[in-house]
Amino acid sequence: MQSTVLETLSPPRQDGVSVTDGTGAGTGTGGLDPAAVADGLRLLAHLHAEEPTPALLEMLRNAPVARGPLALDRDDALQAAALVDEVVSDLPARITRRSIAPLAADFATIHRTGELRACPTEGPWLDEELRADAAASLARWRIGLETALRQPPLDRLPDDHVATELVLLAELLGRDRMIDAVRFLDRHPLRWVPDFCSRVATRCREPFFAGIAILTNALLDDLRDRLGEACGLPRPAADGCDVRRRRRWPAGRLPRACTCDP
Repeated sequence: MQSTVLETLSPPRQDGVSVTDGTGAGTGTGGLDPAAVADGLRLLAHLHAEEPTPALLEMLRNAPVARGPLALDRDDALQAAALVDEVVSDLPARITRRSIAPLAADFATIHRTGELRACPTEGPWLDEELRADAAASLARWRIGLETALRQPPLDRLPDDHVATELVLLAELLGRDRMIDAVRFLDRHPLRWVPDFCSRVATRCREPFFAGIAILTNALLDDLRDRLGEACGLPRPAADGCDVRRRRRWPAGRLPRACTCDP
């Protein structure tokens, strides 16, 4: 029997292993369950990595998002999870590829054709002079994690793809590298994933993907707050998190664009 993508994205955890690149080892988590958060990150990575299949949607029907590792006690996450679960519950009793053709088409517009003008990779969201440094930084973060990050379907994705960065973050949590997880969030996902998710949520055709985008942003935002508090690492003063949460922009400032824009 062919294994699911979710299985390939979930390697055995190596609890208690502290493998650092000079950024620090794990610390207390203040009630945070790193394993549960890592499971949520891997599920999101799965949803960003491959188009929905009948098997995946049947799995989500049997394990609703609102009751799984993506269940967060905040309004945006609750509404997004309810939206995803409603889409899945409205599918026919027997889910076929024909019945989910609109979902497959919308996945393609997000991740393949560029029609939404929302690149699912980090590089295009950065100023050109910052891209080489960001790529080198990602290469350093991947040291010691290549086994997990080269499993299908990640082996077919760029190193800076949203799914790959989510799995890298999950690996850091699974290895109790909490301070590293905070610093990786600040250095990579939080620099561009909120803008990517905002654009997907406002431009996609299918509510399913709007829900996934909102959940992705909510989980990263919530994780940064909770890990930062536990590790004593407040957000950088200029990270723009308050602006993103309010979805307002100061006069003269627009949400960051990427080179997908014409």
